[in-house]
Amino acid sequence: MSTLTFGFIGLGLIGGSIARAIRQNLPQSQIIAYDINADTLREASQCGVANTVTTKIDASFSTCDYLFLCAPVQKNDENLSAVKEILSPKTLLTDVGSVKSEIHKEIKKAGLEGQFIGGHPMAGSDRVGFINSKAVLLENAYYIITPTKKSTPEQIDRIRQVALGIGALPIVLDYHEHDFS
Repeated sequence: MSTLTFGFIGLGLIGGSIARAIRQNLPQSQIIAYDINADTLREASQCGVANTVTTKIDASFSTCDYLFLCAPVQKNDENLSAVKEILSPKTLLTDVGSVKSEIHKEIKKAGLEGQFIGGHPMAGSDRVGFINSKAVLLENAYYIITPTKKSTPEQIDRIRQVALGIGALPIVLDYHEHDFS
């Protein structure tokens, strides 16, 4: 897994912490990052977390093995439209939102059920933003994985391996069950 490319749409507390954990635990990985905050992108580049930063969702993400939607949940629809235009068939798309029903509905409308597996890392802090992200934030935290009806066992295992690789504890749940809990 060490030579994979990971993309991040949003580098706040959770996205930044996942990116930092990948950098720490899979140091040969390539990380491509987009955020609306130029200071966040500058910091991610300067501290060595991101290999490539971009101010827009563009074709640079088409090389990703994994693409994380880490912006606030209400921004995912807009970002999903941009991602759909550049998504490679080999890319496994995931998110980190705390509510799964809406993103699963949007994924189905976009025709991306075969490339998406939802994720919800059960970690956080009273602080926000990339500046407060930590590689250890997700260590020993539950990482809920919510596949679609079209997700394959291999895809589910790929996300499980990423969660394990950053020190999290993956649990697979139906997204309806996740939102009901």
